[in-house]
Amino acid sequence: MALAWAVGCGSTEGPLVRELDSGAESSAGDAGPSGPLRPVRAGMRLHYQVAGALAVDRDAQLVVVDLFDTESSQVAELHAAGRVVVAYLSAGTREGWRPDVGALPAAVVGKELVSYPDEEWLDIRSAPVRSLMRARLELARDKGFDGVFPGSLGAYRSSTGFPLTASDQQSYDLFLAAQARVLGLSSGLSGDFDLLAQLVDAYDWAIAFGCLAANSCGRLQPLIDRGKAVFDIETQGTLTDVCAGARGSDIVTILKRPSYDAWSQPCS
Repeated sequence: MALAWAVGCGSTEGPLVRELDSGAESSAGDAGPSGPLRPVRAGMRLHYQVAGALAVDRDAQLVVVDLFDTESSQVAELHAAGRVVVAYLSAGTREGWRPDVGALPAAVVGKELVSYPDEEWLDIRSAPVRSLMRARLELARDKGFDGVFPGSLGAYRSSTGFPLTASDQQSYDLFLAAQARVLGLSSGLSGDFDLLAQLVDAYDWAIAFGCLAANSCGRLQPLIDRGKAVFDIETQGTLTDVCAGARGSDIVTILKRPSYDAWSQPCS
């Protein structure tokens, strides 16, 4: 499936073109033994989409898309346009529609998520879960992704059906980052910012969801202090209000619909 590239800078709504933006400047860095070929850098313009037909803002430099729904040919097409491409995957829950979850034993599948009743928490301490996630990271590498963005971390703060602790979560988060690094992938931290002091050196960048609305963006300062890229995705309010709240911040902020489809409006 070919990619659709959105015309204009403010949104991915509107007319779509099939041609790649041949004038896009590559953000690829030098290959190194301990980092990805194309690292995520502070200040990049973000396109985040995990639902709907892929339609990318032509000015986007970092594109985060679903691991399973994105073909290697699409990753290559994004690379040809100079984009850094990152795979989203749920690292803490069982999504029953994924093609690789059938072999998970029932003992590692816990309670349904309150907000997403079609997903169940996973026992992140277990060998089968870690084996599954290692395979997913390898799939990301094999498809040509530059990094991974593991979601649904922080299970220890929820009622999962397992006696998970902050220590269990820290161990799992560090496992994911270490496995990604071995495979030459960058790793983005999602949501588990209560453990940031223990994770800040392991993760290469981060995306927060609604930190402006929650007045919690200050928690991300340790990443910023280390020169690491930080992004925030807001799903409430108007673009004017969101961008006013983000003004003067080192966090790249965009407004999206809660479905996380192609529509996006960035703060310039």
